[in-house]
Amino acid sequence: MGTTTKSVMISVGVGVVVGGLALFARTSAVSFRSATRAAPAPAAPSPEARIPRVPDEPAGPAAPLSTPADRFSQDPAVRAACPSDMALVEGDFCPKLAYRCARRSSELGHGCAEYVRGVPCRGEPDPRRYCIDRHEWPNRVGESPRVYVNWFEAKELCQSVGKRLCRRSEWILACEGPKRLPYPWGFVRQPSPCNVDRASIPFDVNAMVDERTREAEIARLWQADPIGSHPACISAFGAYDLSGNVDEWTDNLADDPETNQPSTLNGGYWGPVRNTCRLTTKTHGPKFAFYQVGFRCCGDTIDGVETPPPRPFLDRDREPASPGDRAAHEDG
Repeated sequence: MGTTTKSVMISVGVGVVVGGLALFARTSAVSFRSATRAAPAPAAPSPEARIPRVPDEPAGPAAPLSTPADRFSQDPAVRAACPSDMALVEGDFCPKLAYRCARRSSELGHGCAEYVRGVPCRGEPDPRRYCIDRHEWPNRVGESPRVYVNWFEAKELCQSVGKRLCRRSEWILACEGPKRLPYPWGFVRQPSPCNVDRASIPFDVNAMVDERTREAEIARLWQADPIGSHPACISAFGAYDLSGNVDEWTDNLADDPETNQPSTLNGGYWGPVRNTCRLTTKTHGPKFAFYQVGFRCCGDTIDGVETPPPRPFLDRDREPASPGDRAAHEDG
């Protein structure tokens, strides 16, 4: 919201835990994996009761969208394959793709102004066919995207409407499109049709910790735009705001059941951070929640077309072997 801000970067979106952020990362990925094998996780308070709304919005499952008419929503194949509030993703996911910078940037946060075109896939492409929410939760045009949601709550909310939290690989493919673009719009950082590169506002960790002041602090820091505000920020498959606006939880555990880092964040948020499609923040545990962290859901197609199950996405080249080796790092 406020445009006169100090250019103090909050590196949440790039996976670096700073200052008071460590207070929110209460669960390591390794302990999560052990707990899921030993016994079910203890019941948590209802997600709807714990998640602040900025601004207030009606509770309940996401209603069908009133989306702008575009080629995606009008395509008969898409309309038959997915619910009206979701886009069809049908293509080959590349498990190994390294973006290469063609032109460096002097801007703080993202580092690369333009990426190399035509970088080949180094792994065997995996055919995918599934549905993804057109927008961030609650997937309703005109409302604010939901934030301060942890990974468990995001999974619960997707399940509450008959969907699932997107696999990390599903999210990446929906963003990159069939041409495997580093941004939904192409290869050049600026100009961007998405909500990125706004100045970060220093946060007050004490105000964020205290439930009595949390919503006011979120509102003070808020620079996300209402759902549907960026009609040109759309991927080749018809999903909006995959880069920028709010960071989005993804399910790395569904891609790799043996991972040490089950809860991943993709896409970055409105600040001056790396917002590429393949960028993944892996360092926050599943109970982490913050002012710019949201999510969207995925689901199976509903038209009866048989689709082979996705192959595991084992991306462990830079995954720490133990908690002691854990450090902030990014892919993409």
